[in-house]
Amino acid sequence: MGINSQNSCYNTYMISRTLESILYQRLTTIHKAIILLGARQVGKTTLLQNLQKRLITEGKNVRFLNCDLEEERQAINTTSRTLLDRLVNDMDAIFIDEIQRLDNPGLTLKILVDLYPQLMILVTGSSSYDLRNQLNDALTGRYIDFLLHPLSFLEVIENSPGGKDPALLRPIADVLLPDVLRFGLYPEIFLEPNPATKQLLLSKIVESYLFKDILAYQRIRYSQAIIDLARALAYQIGSEVNENELARRLKIDRKTILSYIEILEKAFVVKRLHPFSRNPRREIGKQSKLYFIDLGIRNALINDFNDLEVRTDVGAIWKNFLIVERWKLFSNQGKTIQSRFWRSYSGAEVDYIEELSPKDLEAFEFKLSTIKTRSGASFTNEYGVDVKVVNQENRSEEHTSELQSPNT
Repeated sequence: MGINSQNSCYNTYMISRTLESILYQRLTTIHKAIILLGARQVGKTTLLQNLQKRLITEGKNVRFLNCDLEEERQAINTTSRTLLDRLVNDMDAIFIDEIQRLDNPGLTLKILVDLYPQLMILVTGSSSYDLRNQLNDALTGRYIDFLLHPLSFLEVIENSPGGKDPALLRPIADVLLPDVLRFGLYPEIFLEPNPATKQLLLSKIVESYLFKDILAYQRIRYSQAIIDLARALAYQIGSEVNENELARRLKIDRKTILSYIEILEKAFVVKRLHPFSRNPRREIGKQSKLYFIDLGIRNALINDFNDLEVRTDVGAIWKNFLIVERWKLFSNQGKTIQSRFWRSYSGAEVDYIEELSPKDLEAFEFKLSTIKTRSGASFTNEYGVDVKVVNQENRSEEHTSELQSPNT
């Protein structure tokens, strides 16, 4: 596949999200609070607005509240039945954006679910810091949560001109992929045609969200430490994370390293991939690997947006891209899986394993070249599972078909 081809096709079209139809189905058939989690600027508000428009065209009354706005936050920041009665009177649905800003979001949602059985309830939260804990206590059995990632590559292909034509699948992917690997798939970034503006917007996302919102919310005392950690992790995507080595390099203790990684993970900046091991004597099962949810954020952290053909980290970028696309696949279907990597003490390694059930495994190797390794054969001999090799040549055909029809 032409990984080094130039992207001359810039996009001005709107991109529909795969998760939208699932949210609509749950919202209109199940009386529970539907909670949509995800980082800032991944498209949660736009998705709510699209669902609001759809319900309105069906004759439904929908109240939309944005908790970033003080007046609207005050209107819903209550557990008073009298005030809530006024708010939902004659409404078929209530949408609440950025619900984590409420004093007690779990209790407010519990009251809405319990007292208004005909009301459709859809809310968003920009992080999972303490929101899930707040909701679990009050909302047990009363909510379903979903995670919205940045755009998936499949979404942008399917929404591009000609994206529904199987014959155009590979040419479209060839054109779009180089920019995606450099600038990522945040909606605003992807739709921006100017590379210099893309870089500027990404730097603003990192500065305003990663280095301000996260630090302020967690009241982190030594902010430079988590910034340095994020950059250190960006340089070693796909490598096993050695907390002791990072602690020595950054001159902070290992416990703080682990805490900061957890914060970055809960903020949807990174995600850990833990080792798969059923034979501790022969398989390594301790240190995790780490990947960035968005490559644009990762590249902004190290300030490297150079063309792929002159970069030394293109193999790691490729692997990060494909692994995150697998995560997006299941998340966009409202499903969760256990994902792992595998490495033996003899040096055999498989990049990515999906544990659909204890007896149902999918295994992948993600390579730039078409050269086969013996690692897949070692895993197959141990577990009886074939390892699919995804490279530049077969990604459009084989991997995209996997994305469209996952074995779940």
